[in-house]
Amino acid sequence: QVPIIGLVMNDRGFISRVLCPKFGGYLTFGSLEKGKESAPSQPTAADLINVYNIRQIGPDTKVFGIIGNPVGHSKSPILHNEAFRSVGLNAVYVPFLVDDLAKFLSTYSSPDFAGFSCTIPHKEAAVRCCDEVDPIARDIGAVNTIIRKPDGKLVGYNTDYVGAISAIEDGIRGFYMPLYIEPLYYC
Repeated sequence: QVPIIGLVMNDRGFISRVLCPKFGGYLTFGSLEKGKESAPSQPTAADLINVYNIRQIGPDTKVFGIIGNPVGHSKSPILHNEAFRSVGLNAVYVPFLVDDLAKFLSTYSSPDFAGFSCTIPHKEAAVRCCDEVDPIARDIGAVNTIIRKPDGKLVGYNTDYVGAISAIEDGIRGFYMPLYIEPLYYC
């Protein structure tokens, strides 16, 4: 019955600042401008409002994020949170600084943690950590997308190969595209 402010410091604590309204915290702290933080890894008030949509986060908000190390430089939260906002999805996407993928997935096993993008250095470990792995991802030996099914099972996919193949195909088309030289007409 007592209002709490529960915050964790440094890079690993960043998510506590964004997710506090989901877990009952009645306020968080954001700096007025970048470079003027009062604590390490404190987001700006503008980022809390405009990137993370903190005013809309509540107990029913689903959590998605990018798992990696390092991960603080990722632009994924900007992209995904804007996409969630544009379609009216009650969700937030945050960076998860992770050393041990298996331990992370075990700790964050609640259905509220609905899915993850997986980046360096965890893509190969994700194949072993998922309950099910798409056959293409298994053949590649790397997972970059993890979805939590309603029964709690984790399913791993690889979407990197689609981008790689498209880039190769575009390059081949561009390379072999017939060169058209406009004829010169003399009067």
